[in-house]
Amino acid sequence: MLYSDRLTDGCLWLLYSVTGKMIMPELRQSRLCNRSETLILMAIHGAKKPDVLLLSVNYPAIDSEKDGACGYIVNAAKALIEVTGWHVRVIALRFGGQKTYEENDRISIHRLELPGKKNYRYDSDGAVDVPTFTHDFESAVSTLARGASESAAATGHRVPVLCHNCETANAAAGLGNSGYPVVYVVHYLSAHELMFRFEAAEDPLRDSVAGLTLSSAAGMFCPRKYRPALVRTLTLGASVLSDIPLPRSLELLYRLRKEALLMNKAHLIVAMSPSSASSIAEFYPAARNKLRVAAAGPPAPASRSYWPFPGGSGRLRLVMVSRPVPWKGWHYVAEALKNLEKTSPELAGKLEFAAIGGLEEFGGAYGRRNSLELDGLRKVSFANLGDLPHPEVMEVMSAADALVLPSVFETFGLVTLEAMANGCMVLASDADGPRDVVKAPWGIIMDFQDPKKRVSEIERGILKLLSLSRDEMSTLGGEARAASLQYSWKKCAEAHAAILEEARLLAAGGG
Repeated sequence: MLYSDRLTDGCLWLLYSVTGKMIMPELRQSRLCNRSETLILMAIHGAKKPDVLLLSVNYPAIDSEKDGACGYIVNAAKALIEVTGWHVRVIALRFGGQKTYEENDRISIHRLELPGKKNYRYDSDGAVDVPTFTHDFESAVSTLARGASESAAATGHRVPVLCHNCETANAAAGLGNSGYPVVYVVHYLSAHELMFRFEAAEDPLRDSVAGLTLSSAAGMFCPRKYRPALVRTLTLGASVLSDIPLPRSLELLYRLRKEALLMNKAHLIVAMSPSSASSIAEFYPAARNKLRVAAAGPPAPASRSYWPFPGGSGRLRLVMVSRPVPWKGWHYVAEALKNLEKTSPELAGKLEFAAIGGLEEFGGAYGRRNSLELDGLRKVSFANLGDLPHPEVMEVMSAADALVLPSVFETFGLVTLEAMANGCMVLASDADGPRDVVKAPWGIIMDFQDPKKRVSEIERGILKLLSLSRDEMSTLGGEARAASLQYSWKKCAEAHAAILEEARLLAAGGG
């Protein structure tokens, strides 16, 4: 960098420290933004001391509406600000066309450049998936840790740190060791995915996912009742195993290592449902006393409806909204619908099924296979709507009769509340989250414990929905909407605020 550039950037930094937001546009255009992230962090954040430091691999644009994990992170942060009046500083990675810096009165977001982009996938606003290959994953984790450390140091006090998902592990460990209160919010469990891979040993649809893998082969030799113990053993040994050069099929151990590190280093751990807290305690017994629960809230219902088929048919309208990954159960639904066409063709002809989540865009071979299977249906009317913006997803759910959620595992399943808020009945697996939220008579829970029975459970649930009259479905949809109101982002924020304060006291006391 030329001397004149350094002088210009230094003057801008000094001016911003004194005047605040006025010169922010000039500062963002400065070469400083691209060449010295440490200094830019200090410059950007110098005028506002945060009450909370929020770490996330991805944080969408301030005014965007998102579902899934990003939906929880954004809505919980907004509600926390409204409830407490705190200022939240976000450190995340930058994906696609996201801005490097955003702010309003109570939140500031700084996004760090990714160390390697070739293995990342994007949607219109950010990452659909985080890096899974070892080198990129470790680089992303290290980048977050560096940015978090620099930002925390610039605050001048031990600000509480809210960590979302295992990519924040190195940051949490470093800040926790330095006396910062650390709270870990669990959106996904690598331990759950490992159990799913073991269970593939007895899954008749194993070839629809990945065939015989090392994990499913291990499951053949480990009886079901001993698998949780095996996963616990692997969580303890992940730090050693992940240092050994491993084939890509075993790189889940790298994420397991970070997950175990967070469970160990966090002062407190936030589960999104009581059943999720129980699962965390089963896989990580030492974390049991750290666990707290902060459930999500529902969105406002859509102001209008959209359905991809002509109205007035009287057919059952089913919608599935999820990422195209095996543990979300797309292959089970495809098989169940094919079976219904064979065994009950007349009833299958009364079904309309809309798929949202980007089966072809983001699902790889798995997504394309299931898209072809669903496209091949002859009696069931099928529409692949792709990866829709969140407001459009809500409009489709507003028109649907029932949401199908056949996940093998979840931590909450925010889409459940979104469907309920729009007057949708819910047909869900007994995964963590749904089994806490979904209740009869407006909800149907499927027993997914035995992989061999998952397809028949979906068939049973669909047949039960088909047995209902239009008036009955309308009444039950109203009951689902009413049930969603017992949850709120305000309650979630109040829980987060109490947990952060408790973590602060624990850190101050050396706990």
